[in-house]
Amino acid sequence: MKKIFILAASIFLAVGLSAQTMTDALRLSQTGLNGTSNFISRAGAIGALGGDLTAASYNPAGLGIYNSSEFSFSTGLNWAFTDANSNNFITSDSKINFNLGNIGALFFFKPSGENVKGVQFTFGMNRLKAYGNRTIFQGDGLDNSFISHIISEEMSDAYMYDFYQSYVVDFDTTINRYTSVFENGKFNQIRSYTESGSLNEMVFSLSTNIRNQFYLGATLGIPIANYYRDGSFVEEKVDATGNVTDSYIFNEKAQISATGINLKLGAIFKPVNWVRFGAAIHTPTYYSIEDRLFSEVIFTKRVGGDWDPITYDMQSPFRFIGSLAFVLGDNKTMMAGTISADYEFADYSSMKYRLAGDIKAENNINNIIKQYYLPTNTIRIGGELKLGTIALRAGYLIMDNPYDKDLNDAGAQSITAGVGYRKQNFFMDLAYAYTMGKSKFNEYDYRVIDIENQNHLAQLTFGVRF
Repeated sequence: MKKIFILAASIFLAVGLSAQTMTDALRLSQTGLNGTSNFISRAGAIGALGGDLTAASYNPAGLGIYNSSEFSFSTGLNWAFTDANSNNFITSDSKINFNLGNIGALFFFKPSGENVKGVQFTFGMNRLKAYGNRTIFQGDGLDNSFISHIISEEMSDAYMYDFYQSYVVDFDTTINRYTSVFENGKFNQIRSYTESGSLNEMVFSLSTNIRNQFYLGATLGIPIANYYRDGSFVEEKVDATGNVTDSYIFNEKAQISATGINLKLGAIFKPVNWVRFGAAIHTPTYYSIEDRLFSEVIFTKRVGGDWDPITYDMQSPFRFIGSLAFVLGDNKTMMAGTISADYEFADYSSMKYRLAGDIKAENNINNIIKQYYLPTNTIRIGGELKLGTIALRAGYLIMDNPYDKDLNDAGAQSITAGVGYRKQNFFMDLAYAYTMGKSKFNEYDYRVIDIENQNHLAQLTFGVRF
């Protein structure tokens, strides 16, 4: 089983086990920096401040700050850049993606009692993560081919079928094993994969304001994820002078569709006007997942097709958020501002798969997750300076690497900035976020491809209060 997982990480998606890999579990559990422009420009540090519809997905008590109804819509563009280093052979690629950050509405109700100052019902969609990316890397003059690897690993006949039917491999009945002209010699390889899709959360929230001092909120979240991966692998056999004598292409297309459910509970305490404390807890998201895979091999002929869909369940970790904010001035003063910070804890080693009818495979997979994932800390810091109808914002985010550092890297840092305009009941916000991260791609021959990721997100939000 462990060998299968290592193979699944090194090629695109191993047959029959495409989403039961460590990366796929993290993909559905780790969130990014997205949502409204106000949220992005503060690097997400709104846990104790609220007053933003993205709060429904982080600390729903922040919706209790509202004393009027609101509708907002956020959209923008993502530019993703990658640099891959394969034995000092550096290749670069990029991809631009449309981004729908948020759409939602909050309805404010004024109760008749004195202690409860307001009740809010919120529904909408917040984007938690965008998957758009394109990566390409290559290696030349290699001694160990991919074909020799899968032959030595004694992959199943089902996996070898396309290679066999396209004549990349043959089966020698005298020695009872697969053979290939690509087993021995020198080889050039180039691999690319394009990722797209997103993790969005439908939210249904109820919040309240008690004596303008305590704010409470709860969100029923329904995350919906669609992830697409289009990969191509070309292997060339070369002679002593470097001329190509043979080559084949191995293509794969994968689609992961997931729907989940979770509950978020939050509170904000305002002991005095200028300071606020916030806390929130997120239950695990319980996902139901369907996995689809297409693969083909092109050599003397093109052979391939769709694999049978795979369905299974997965559980993300608990998430805990603590927040602190300082508020200077108010909406009536010409100059005001806020400084806020959020701390988030999540233990990714607690992610779990649920495989109906195969408890042994389920236990093996979950033990691998425990071995390779770690608890993580995320810190968000944000600030805002209000100058009449104009607001200037900036923030910084740092996210720990959830992997054992020798295995991979999925940590990130973000630097953000933004500007807002508010006039009577209309507002417009613009945000920019620059996110830096690193990752590794572990090839079948134990080569480690170091990848540097850079993402530029520009987001625009329009909103009205009524």
